[in-house]
Amino acid sequence: MERRIAGVIGVIALTCAPLAGVRQQRVLQPEDLFRVERIGAIVWSPDGRHAAVERHAPGRWLDPGIPTADIDVVDATTGTVRTVSSKTADVIGFYRPAWSPDGRRLLFLSVGTDAIVRPWLWTREGDTATLLSGLELHYDTADPPTALWSDPDHAIFLLRDAGTPVGSLYFAIHRGRNSADDLARAREGREATVSVVESLGGRARAAEIEAAPSPRRVVSINLSTRVITTLASGAFHRPLLSGDRRTLSLRRENPSLAEAPARLFFGPDAQGDAAYDAVNWGTETVHLDAQTGAPAPAPVPLPPATPDPARAMLRVAQARDGTRLILVRPGQPEIEIWHGNQWAREITVGRSESITYTSSVGGQLTAWILYPPGHSTGRVIPFVTVVYPGTTYSARTPTAFEILAPNFNHPQLLAAMGYGVLLPSMPAADKPLQTDAIAELAGGVVPAIDTVVKRGIADPKRIAVMGQSGGGWATLGLITTTDRFRTAIASASYSNLVSLYGTFYGQYRYGDVGAPERAQLLRMLQFERGYYGAGAPPWETPESYRVNSPLWRVAQVATPVMLVHGDKDFIPIQQAEEMFTALYRLDRPAQLVRYTGEGHTLTDKVNVLDFWRRIDAWLQTTMPASH
Repeated sequence: MERRIAGVIGVIALTCAPLAGVRQQRVLQPEDLFRVERIGAIVWSPDGRHAAVERHAPGRWLDPGIPTADIDVVDATTGTVRTVSSKTADVIGFYRPAWSPDGRRLLFLSVGTDAIVRPWLWTREGDTATLLSGLELHYDTADPPTALWSDPDHAIFLLRDAGTPVGSLYFAIHRGRNSADDLARAREGREATVSVVESLGGRARAAEIEAAPSPRRVVSINLSTRVITTLASGAFHRPLLSGDRRTLSLRRENPSLAEAPARLFFGPDAQGDAAYDAVNWGTETVHLDAQTGAPAPAPVPLPPATPDPARAMLRVAQARDGTRLILVRPGQPEIEIWHGNQWAREITVGRSESITYTSSVGGQLTAWILYPPGHSTGRVIPFVTVVYPGTTYSARTPTAFEILAPNFNHPQLLAAMGYGVLLPSMPAADKPLQTDAIAELAGGVVPAIDTVVKRGIADPKRIAVMGQSGGGWATLGLITTTDRFRTAIASASYSNLVSLYGTFYGQYRYGDVGAPERAQLLRMLQFERGYYGAGAPPWETPESYRVNSPLWRVAQVATPVMLVHGDKDFIPIQQAEEMFTALYRLDRPAQLVRYTGEGHTLTDKVNVLDFWRRIDAWLQTTMPASH
């Protein structure tokens, strides 16, 4: 049934100006993070008559990688919309719509509570889509599942390996269940509970993989007869169709990861993204006929299509009373299709302001201030300085201040608690391990603090520092070099680069996302050839790793610090444990907060709400918002 629907989407940038006729009632609360509706993809049919829209509902998790959407189809001719997906108790959400070349059919995918991705098919003549049974799609961090149309009747899918599903969705939904399953088997004591990770090509694992009954397959399915044709089988990744849809291109591991010595990934061409791509997808590109799977020549790229100015479009309009999705058709009145997140009009947000200041080396920088809601000019307040190295701000308001941003550590929540928030610019080297990066951290931060203190905005005795991930490392680094901070909060931080280099990713340790070897190759490349730029492993250049590890400067720490970490983080929780142990040994005030089943960011509602209760208690204890 066709209808107009209310349900919004997107991220709203809210100002502090009151909305006419609306009484501002309250400040943002942590629970509000889980009220946000959002839009994912908007995909137009080739004829421009229909658009498929991912309309994501609020859910249990903040993780945008877990689809919670229904699929809506907008008819550009009539200005109406219908929902073509049909949720059941075992479906979390739908996503990744793809139109057939003639625009008559729509494929999209679902994710179930079993963390398996399945395809669905809708036709213009039908009301809702039907499940293509018997197809379970492959997915992992570097290989998101896709549906590719080779012609109006045939679709191509990459099917998953046999056995227990793995991948980022499996980990996100099941919260790292493999370790729990192993412990359950260990308690039974009926058989050895053991896993083996091998170097030097892992021949035993390679043989085991080759003996698997159903390896990964690339298939073409006739959507009229449901006949399935296998186009390729093996360690294939990243299927792509040529512009004319005749040629299927695939990346292949050759040799496969299980057979390849590590040295193959550290050649002279292994730099930056190319080095990571070789680990994720392999180095060989294979071209196949999209109908038969026979070898084919490399496709000739087609020129990009010229946009048609006469086509309809969907525009997102942002306002204080929510977000609207507007259908725009040349020569016709605009039509409002969606309007939702109207609860945002209830929120009184903090006023934001940019300031310019001079770094310690003389450069001009911009920082941003977020004031508590209702702040009176001239009132001195405590501040939380939120840091992330490599970030430089401009005259544009940071997106982190937008109240519908899906941040578990949202700055507006700090403002709602009565704290000012300072976002300083922190220029950083591209390859920090080639410098004393910790010594350079304060250069963009302390002058920003000095500026807000001199202006009579910030209480110099009540300034905190807070950071996530690289910002967590920067937080730990800063408190080893300056005593300007009354308290500190470091989440997903790293403290010892030597052990970080060699410790398994939390979500890969038990195979929830994939083989531990793949993650370790990525970590080693990140240090030696990527962001960190060390150029060598720690046993060859130990000083560059040591000098940039806050752990080795811990004796200089006098600031109380809360360490927050998920036990399945790809930044291993051992990094927080090492820092806590050192502070404990030195009798310095520290608290380690561990969230079971969480990865690099906190996503589960109960954990996010608990986090904010603890943040409030920690700041009230170590740096209260009022005298």
